Amino acid sequence: MGFGLPVKQLAAVAALALLGACGVATPFSETVASVDKAASPRAEKSASPYAGKLLFADEFNGVEVDAGRWNRCHWWAPTGCTIASNNELEWYTPQQVEQRDGSLKLTAVRRAIRGSDGKNYDYQSGMVTTGGGTGRTAAKPKFAFRYGYLEARVRIPRGPGLWTALWLLPATHISRPEIDVFEIRGSKTDAMSMHLHTTDPKGVRKSIGERWKGVDLADGWHVFALDWKPGSLRWLVDGVEAWRVVGDQVPAEPMYIVANLAVGGDWPGPPTEATPFPSSFELDYVRVWSGSS
Repeated sequence: MGFGLPVKQLAAVAALALLGACGVATPFSETVASVDKAASPRAEKSASPYAGKLLFADEFNGVEVDAGRWNRCHWWAPTGCTIASNNELEWYTPQQVEQRDGSLKLTAVRRAIRGSDGKNYDYQSGMVTTGGGTGRTAAKPKFAFRYGYLEARVRIPRGPGLWTALWLLPATHISRPEIDVFEIRGSKTDAMSMHLHTTDPKGVRKSIGERWKGVDLADGWHVFALDWKPGSLRWLVDGVEAWRVVGDQVPAEPMYIVANLAVGGDWPGPPTEATPFPSSFELDYVRVWSGSS
C-alpha cells in the first residue's frame, strides 16, 4: 500500500523515514487459482488453522469500534489522515469507520473536506490500524505480532478508483518492511496484488509482488490469510495458496495491521461517474494465531 504523511507531519517524523513507496511499480506475474464462487462461510470462533494460541480476534459484533484494538487513522494524526506518497484523493476520517450488523465498515463518500495538511480533498473514507497511540511517534502498537497466521473475512467494493487494502507495517513505526496481504482495485475485482517491500543491509529499497487472478472478489464474502513463519510467507484466498516467498528477505520483526479503503491514487486512478458512493470495505472478523500449522 505504501505509507506517507501529510505535509505538516513530515518534518516531525522525518527521522523515522515514514515516507514509503506506493508499492505498485513491481512487475507482476500472474497466478490463476480456482476458488469456489460460493460465499465463504463464516468460520466458528473456536476454529483455528493453527495448533497455536489465538493472539488477537475482533468479531465486530458490538456497537462501537474497540478503541483498545484499533485507531481510526494512522497513529500520527488524531482527526484525519491520508497517504500523501500515493497521491490518494481521500482524507480518512474517524466517522467513516462504523461497526454495525456484525461487521466493521470502512466507507468512502464523495464529500469535500480540508485536511490538516492544508489541502482540499473531494472524498472521505475509513481506515483502521492496530498501530501505536495517536500522535506519539514512539508509542507501542495496540497489537503487533511476529510470525503466526493472520486471517480476515471481508467483502470488497466494486467501482473505478476504489483501492481496498489489508497490510502490515513494523511496530517501530518506520515504513519498511511492509507486507501487503492484498490490494484490490475496484475496477478489476477479479484480481488482487500482493507485495513484500524491504530494505537490504545497504539501505537499498526492494519490492517483489505477485498478481493473483480468479473469481470476482466483489461477489460475496471471501477469506484472506497470511501464513508467516521464519523465512516463509504464504498468501491464501479462501484456503487456496496464491503466492509464497521464502528466504532471508522475510521480515523477522513485530508488525501491526492496517486496513483501509482508498479513493484514487497513482495505482487505481481517479473515480468516474460510474463509481458508486457511498462504497464500503466490510470486515466480518480479523484473527491472528501464533504457532505453526
